[in-house]
Amino acid sequence: MISLNPEQQAAVTAPDGPNLVLAGAGSGKTRVIIERMAWLVEEQGIDPRFILALTFTNKAAAEMKERRQQRLDVDRVASWLGTFHSFGLFLLRREMEVLGRKRHFTIFDGADQLSLMKRLVKDLPSNLEKVSPRDALNWISRLKQDVEGPDMDAEPEEEEEKSYRHLWTAYHAALEAAAAVDFDDLLVLTVKILRDHPEVREKYQRRYRHVLIDEYQDTNRAQYLIARFLCEGHGNIFAVGDEDQSIYSWRGADINNILDFSEDFPEATVVRLEQNYRSTRAILDVANNVVKNNVNRLGKKLRTDNDTGNRVGFYRAETGEDEARFVLQHIIKNDYPPADVAILYRTNNQAKLMEDALLSKGLHYTIVGGIKFYSRKEIKDVLAYLRILANPDDDEALRRIINVPARGIGATTQQRLEEYATVRKCTLLQVMRDIELDETLPGRARKASAELVQLIDDLAIESKGGDLGPLVEKLLDETGYRDFIQQSDEKDYRTRLETLDEFVVSCSAHDAKGGKGLLPFLQDLSLLSDVDGWDNQAPAVTLMTCHSAKGLEFDYVYLIGLEEGLLPFGVDFDEEADLEEERRLCYVAMTRARKGLVLSAAESRMIYGRTHNNRRLSRFIGEAGTDRLDPLNEKKRAAPRKAPPSRTSEPAPEGAYKVGTRVRHAKFGPGTVMYTAGSGAKLKVRVRFSTGRTAMLLANMAPLEIVEGKGR
Repeated sequence: MISLNPEQQAAVTAPDGPNLVLAGAGSGKTRVIIERMAWLVEEQGIDPRFILALTFTNKAAAEMKERRQQRLDVDRVASWLGTFHSFGLFLLRREMEVLGRKRHFTIFDGADQLSLMKRLVKDLPSNLEKVSPRDALNWISRLKQDVEGPDMDAEPEEEEEKSYRHLWTAYHAALEAAAAVDFDDLLVLTVKILRDHPEVREKYQRRYRHVLIDEYQDTNRAQYLIARFLCEGHGNIFAVGDEDQSIYSWRGADINNILDFSEDFPEATVVRLEQNYRSTRAILDVANNVVKNNVNRLGKKLRTDNDTGNRVGFYRAETGEDEARFVLQHIIKNDYPPADVAILYRTNNQAKLMEDALLSKGLHYTIVGGIKFYSRKEIKDVLAYLRILANPDDDEALRRIINVPARGIGATTQQRLEEYATVRKCTLLQVMRDIELDETLPGRARKASAELVQLIDDLAIESKGGDLGPLVEKLLDETGYRDFIQQSDEKDYRTRLETLDEFVVSCSAHDAKGGKGLLPFLQDLSLLSDVDGWDNQAPAVTLMTCHSAKGLEFDYVYLIGLEEGLLPFGVDFDEEADLEEERRLCYVAMTRARKGLVLSAAESRMIYGRTHNNRRLSRFIGEAGTDRLDPLNEKKRAAPRKAPPSRTSEPAPEGAYKVGTRVRHAKFGPGTVMYTAGSGAKLKVRVRFSTGRTAMLLANMAPLEIVEGKGR
């Protein structure tokens, strides 16, 4: 324990009972968890079998198991360590029969669920509205993550909810009939057993007398309840987390689980790990300056002994393309090893320009959490159409799009076409030209083949001399490809449509640069696709979203697209909590950097096929502190001035916000004070607005006006 700093040692040796360890980014939280396990075993004489350690990802669990093996005698280790879902599976395999269900159940994956739901939607009664199977699954999953079920007696707010309720019942009946569970059930059914069967709950409480939880800020309602039920009685919960890194509310995570820990466990010991071992002081100062603007936090300020390194850079680009070129040139100029570099962005669509820039100089790259732009299915489909226009002998391209979108050329017809082409030793397209008179094939298939041939011939003529952008637009219209995507069952159809728009933009850019037609364009792309043949183990720049970067670290980080609407994502925020989560996401991205951090934004950016000029800088740039940013533009443009906080009136005096006081917010309208917390500059006011929305606001910063005092 001599190698631990005082804060870490205090956490590791905390007494029995509830303990909350607020572990800032890079503060050694995994080490603290492993050392806590070692201290319980070696110093307190706890049998390892009585220890349960839970985390969220298989990657994190594997790392913890490896460290545990290195730290403890592997033969003595019998503690249970894994993800919440794997623990749920462990418990259900042993206890499922108390629910009247078989222990030897099957787990349905996403494809199984979708296949089942498609059948159930198809069988919906005629009086119910047809809904998207994926939307139905998402609706069910959201309820299950909160350990809730639909109120079957309440009047539905929308007509489609009647269908969702019917599908809820049919879906779970089908799962039971198939002796199956879905991914959410691994948690929900575990909660149900622990909640409704005291004898089972007490058995696991006796077995796991010390419960350690990693990333506590990411727990959803079901995971929170599992932890509470297991710790009832002995109260030995050791929760490690960081409220400033809570960025998964869209997956059901509830930041209030960590914010309210001391209320849930009044006897809790709270230890803050604020010594950062990852980043330089310059990086931490900027990150701290941003996240301190959040109200819903328990508070900590990272510090480091590492004073080396440059100031955080800032580049204001003219366009998105200019931003990508700058990042590329900065990497090359500083001779950064590609493997040490990460480029982070808010949305996957921002990756394309960076891909193009890196490819132009032959820099290896890898995309984490996304697919390379030109490898996406919709782009591959459109390129296949373009390839057959440029080269009618390209059978592989024709095979890809012959029935995409569906046009009545089914598998049987395709097999016959292949057989004819083999016998006649000609291309598939040539066979299709002659098939109209072949009465051995169904009339629909012959008609569809003839129409596709005509479409290809017409577009091929246009491709000879016209611009590429209009050609692709016409191709999408004539084939109905956009409608095909929009009518599909995939939940991400909007993203796929946006990807198509980005492709049209790149084609128009090719035209604007004096492109010489379709064939040169396809040849250029074929050279770019050579990246797929590179060694996956070769050093490469990492491209990923800010969400995907959580838990990782790199020597050099470029955080791009710091503009209002991108980061923070969205222009208006209905809830203060939405903005605070975006701010935490920015903080997470910044604290991935060890040695160097560069921020960038663009004054003009092409988004989904439209150019947006004079884009406003992200408020997070101002919050970072302009005196901490080093302007990297060649002309040394001054970093943006920090915008003053939005205020419509002077703050009310201390004590003015009593419970019941009527107030008016400049954006949210009239409301009533529910309660307050803190005092002075940190006074927070919880307000319920007339719209039904509630929000926690910082009194001296929010645009609040007192309308009247407390009523009778």
